[in-house]
Amino acid sequence: MDVLQNNKPATHLQGWLNLSHWGNNLLLLYIITMPFVSAFAFTNIISLPLIFAVFLLALMIIETLRNGKLPKGFAGFDLIIVCLFLFLDIFSYAVNGWGVVKSLNHTVAYLATFFLFYIPVKFTLFNAKDNAQLFKKVLQFVTYTTIISALYANVEFISSNVFRINLNDYIPRPSEEQAYYDATVLGIFYRARGFTAESGHFTFMMELFSPVAIYYMYFSGFCKWWKLSKAFIIFTIICSFIFAVSTASFVIVPIAVFLAGMLRMKTIFIYLKKRTAKFLFTSAIVAAIVLLFNYFLSVYALILLSINDKMNNGYDYRQQNINFFFTKFFRLDVIKQLIGAGPAGVLILGYDQSTAILNLYYSIAFELGFLGFFLLLALLFYVTIKIIKINSSISFFLLISFFSGAMHYYFIANFWYPWFWFIMVFAIFCSKKFSPPSLNLKPAIKNSRRPR
Repeated sequence: MDVLQNNKPATHLQGWLNLSHWGNNLLLLYIITMPFVSAFAFTNIISLPLIFAVFLLALMIIETLRNGKLPKGFAGFDLIIVCLFLFLDIFSYAVNGWGVVKSLNHTVAYLATFFLFYIPVKFTLFNAKDNAQLFKKVLQFVTYTTIISALYANVEFISSNVFRINLNDYIPRPSEEQAYYDATVLGIFYRARGFTAESGHFTFMMELFSPVAIYYMYFSGFCKWWKLSKAFIIFTIICSFIFAVSTASFVIVPIAVFLAGMLRMKTIFIYLKKRTAKFLFTSAIVAAIVLLFNYFLSVYALILLSINDKMNNGYDYRQQNINFFFTKFFRLDVIKQLIGAGPAGVLILGYDQSTAILNLYYSIAFELGFLGFFLLLALLFYVTIKIIKINSSISFFLLISFFSGAMHYYFIANFWYPWFWFIMVFAIFCSKKFSPPSLNLKPAIKNSRRPR
């Protein structure tokens, strides 16, 4: 009788009608569409990940109203920081930007970023009925997203530079500016930019997702792919960074790995001690591939050309904007230094759009003052502590992702991209749900090794 009861058709139907089930599936669709912030976007604002984020927000509201409570562990200190940040955003707009359309747009952008790309994603993760299964699925889909993006970047680079066919001519973009973005270096070769607006933005996403994908393939115990397939994927990911020729990534990734290694030195030492031969063998193969690859494509020359081009064309412009911040911000009155000049503060004060600060930290400080700047730093610090506390090897890879993203925001100010906020939320989820004593994947996932 128990068997008959457990196999009723209604049991399966209830699973499909469960909002948590739909939330999990929408989250996976959200992950797989996250690269498409420019390609296949409907407008400069409406993109595929934003649409799925809206559905996640709707499900969050329905589920909260139905249950009358929030999931356990959802309401953390990070949400207090986020709420204070958004309150400051609205307050600064009311004081400084009221009646300025551009300021209202920036205010809404801050609100939408956290209410779509942070809060509902965190709710979906913490509302899951099977944490272990969702953890595995998220790792899988982040890996799929990384592979798809890397493969396209490689094909894009080869197609443009070898066959003189620009694949982006056949992919719809929300504006002509993005459709005809000049991705050449010194007029010599075409850089890959993936599905994003610019090459540097593409590597920003890859910096965040690639470490998680590597963890899934080699350290999670979930991935049963052939070793040759994994090696090919790693090679493809490395090539995508090289073909995008992002100067920032060439600097950021090694620093992020070093910082993560310093924080996880003991764990790495134990791992290398147990697998010394494997590490040396793998390192020798990687070194041979890099040397061979450089022999045919002159990767070192490619990197030097990129750095030289960036220093000649972009450094002075970026430095002028930073100088603008220090010159203008510290001349503001005390109140404006505290709460900022308001969202879109550059325009509110009557300055030209060309002086916009291409650095998230300076931009936040200028628009939301010292309070906004320190709230952002508090959020970053909170997430850092959460990652360090994760008792799993995923901690090392999340640190690389997180540090890479945090450093890359020194070179861009596009806070409305969903990637960095997703990594932050996923890191908090891992800290809450997969640290002892709650970390126990064996009962939920059979025939899989427990993550170290």
